[in-house]
Amino acid sequence: MKKFLNIVGIFFLTTSLFASDISVENARIRMMPPGSPMTAGYFLITNNSDKDITLVGVSSSKYKSMEIHDIVKEGDMMKMIKQESITIAANSKLEFKPMSYHLMFMMPKENITENQEIDVVFNTKSGDTFSANFTVKKMSPMKMGHMGHMMKNMQRPDNVFPVGVKGGKNMMSKKIMFGYKFGTMDMDCCRDSTSSINNDFIENLGYSMAPTDMTMDMHMFSAMYAVNDKISLMAMLPYIEKEMDMVKLTGMMKGKKHSTSSRGIGDLSIAGIYKLSDKSNVKLALSIPTGEFDEKDHNMSGMLKTLPYPMQLGSGTYDVTLGYSYQEILESWSYGFQANAVKRFDYNSEDWKYGDRREVSAWISKPLSKSLSVSLGLDIEHQDNIRGKSSNRNNMTPTWNEYFHSYLRVSPNIGVNYRIPNSKSRIGVQCGVPAYSDVNGPQMDPDFKCNLGFSLMM
Repeated sequence: MKKFLNIVGIFFLTTSLFASDISVENARIRMMPPGSPMTAGYFLITNNSDKDITLVGVSSSKYKSMEIHDIVKEGDMMKMIKQESITIAANSKLEFKPMSYHLMFMMPKENITENQEIDVVFNTKSGDTFSANFTVKKMSPMKMGHMGHMMKNMQRPDNVFPVGVKGGKNMMSKKIMFGYKFGTMDMDCCRDSTSSINNDFIENLGYSMAPTDMTMDMHMFSAMYAVNDKISLMAMLPYIEKEMDMVKLTGMMKGKKHSTSSRGIGDLSIAGIYKLSDKSNVKLALSIPTGEFDEKDHNMSGMLKTLPYPMQLGSGTYDVTLGYSYQEILESWSYGFQANAVKRFDYNSEDWKYGDRREVSAWISKPLSKSLSVSLGLDIEHQDNIRGKSSNRNNMTPTWNEYFHSYLRVSPNIGVNYRIPNSKSRIGVQCGVPAYSDVNGPQMDPDFKCNLGFSLMM
C-alpha cells in the first residue's frame, strides 16, 4: 500500500511540475451562431522549461472533434492547413491568433453560449497532458480575418450547389457525407426541330405507333469521402422507374393505347473530385454498366419484346465524365456554374451506344435567413444521336430510330435550400421547365423536371 501511494504521489508531482512549465493566457473561443458546426480558438502559450514541448492533439468534452490548424498563403490564396504537431521551443512563447496558428472546435455537443468556460486538454509528444480554460467571446468582424470569414461562409445555406446540379463540393479531410436525391421528369410527344407535331405527322413518316407520354423517376443514393482537403471520392447508384404510354396509329387497333414500363438499378458512377481552390474543383467520373440495357415488356399483342432506347435503365458501356465547378460566395449572395462532358468510348454487346453529352448549369443564390436560401438557374443540355443499331430494333415507333435522339435544350429553374439547424443536414428542391428545345425528331420533350435532395455529413 505504501509503495502504491508513493507511485501515485510521484505521478501527481510529475504532472504538477510539467503543468508549471506551461502557461496559457488570453484563451478565448470565437462566439458563433447556434447550430454552427465549427469555430476557432486563440491563446498565448509559454514554455518555461529548458526542453522543447511538442503539441500533438487537443480535445474538449464540449466538442466532438478538435484540430490544430495554420493559415498559409499559396499564390494569391489563403488556405487553412491541419497541423499534426506544433513545437514550442524551450523558454519561448507562441501565439495562436487569427491568420496564423489556431484551434478548430468542431461539432459542439450542446448549445455554446457567450462567456461560457470550455476546458481544453492538450496532449504532448512525450505523453504528458495539461489543460486550460477557454472563454467564449464575441469578436468583431475586423478581428475575424480570413478564418472568420471562411467559417461564416460555411454556415450559409447557399454554400452548397443547388440540388439539381450533379456532383458536389470538396469537404474537409476525413469527412463522410451520405445523400439521397429523388428526381422526376414528365415528357410529352412530340417535337421536331423547334416545333410541336401531331400523330398524323408521325404516321406520314411510316410509323404505326407513337409515344404519347413518358415519366421517369430516379432515386439516387450517394456517398462521399474526403481523403484529404484536396481530394474527395464519390459513389452514386440510381434506382430508376420508367413508364411510356403508346397509341396505335394504323390498322384495326387504331387509337388503342398501351403502356410499357421498366424499373431497376441504373449505372453506378464512381468519381474523384480535386480541389483547385476554395472556389473551384474538377471531377473525373467513371460510369460502370450495372443497369440493364435490354429491358423487355409485353407489347400490344401480348408478346415480350425489347423496349426502345429511352426505356432502358443503363447504357451497357463504360463512360467517362469530365467536369468543372466554380462557386463564388459574396457578402449577400452567391453564384456558380458547372460544366460536364460525357464521352462514350465503346459499343455495348447489342452493338449500340448512347451519344456523347454536354451539360452546363449556372445559378445565383440568395440567403433569405440563416437556414434558408433561394436560387435561380439555367441548364443547357446537348445530346448526340445514338450510335450503332440494336439487333432488337423495329420500325414501328420513332423511339427506335437512332437518328431521333439528338437535342439542344435550355431550361430555367428555381430552387430552395434549407440547412437544418444544429445539424449538418440539408434539404433542397429544384424544378425547371424547358424554355427552348431544338430536337432531331420526332422525339419526346420534357414538360418539367424536379429534384428533391437530402444530405447528411458525418
